[in-house]
Amino acid sequence: MATGGETPRHASVPEIVGAWLRVWTPPRDVDIPPVPWRKLAYWTVAGLVVLAAALAVLVPRIDSGKHSRAEQAAIEQAHARAANRARVMHVQRPQYGTAAALKPPAGASAAEVASARRELMGRVESSIMADAAARSRAGEIRRVEGPTTCATTPGTRAGGRIGVFDCFTVTQRIAKSDRTSPGAIGYPFRAVVDFGRFTYVWCRTEQFPGEKLIPDPRTVVQLPVACRAPGGA
Repeated sequence: MATGGETPRHASVPEIVGAWLRVWTPPRDVDIPPVPWRKLAYWTVAGLVVLAAALAVLVPRIDSGKHSRAEQAAIEQAHARAANRARVMHVQRPQYGTAAALKPPAGASAAEVASARRELMGRVESSIMADAAARSRAGEIRRVEGPTTCATTPGTRAGGRIGVFDCFTVTQRIAKSDRTSPGAIGYPFRAVVDFGRFTYVWCRTEQFPGEKLIPDPRTVVQLPVACRAPGGA
């Protein structure tokens, strides 16, 4: 407040606000109006009312948008699961073969039976190799190099009438180096062989994309029944 006949100078808006906030001390010749508490209270209440009205309109719209996006995402996910299921079912489609001409006659010796079974397994491996090559030509899998080899599936009976085998078709050999051991990469198959009838069926098996991945049971497509072990998977 000016004294001694001095003409007070009206403060600018920044000076007034600075004085009200006590971050600036005005000189004696600067006139600072008092804080308009009543107006501030009025505009604060008015602002809160406007904000509440805006939220009342916007929040339902935001929630509705979230719900709509969640529904669309669920639809897209369901379509993706259905498409993947159809793809895996096609990949794992069963293929059938027969080698009745290799079946040993009644009364054949144990050695003759064992030899016939080995020949049948050779036919199984050849059939799977031919199937893999056909899939490669069709663009379903990479080029295969071979060979295809089969071994009894762990946990299944060996030497019985029905044999279940895990088979593997090589696409590339891995040479031994200072950092790696020798090995091979390729595609797995499952074969079920009827040594009584000398018929067989095989399916390519779809692998999970990750060694430590725990698959969602809802998305796992089981092997066709024809390629499962009797009483198991």
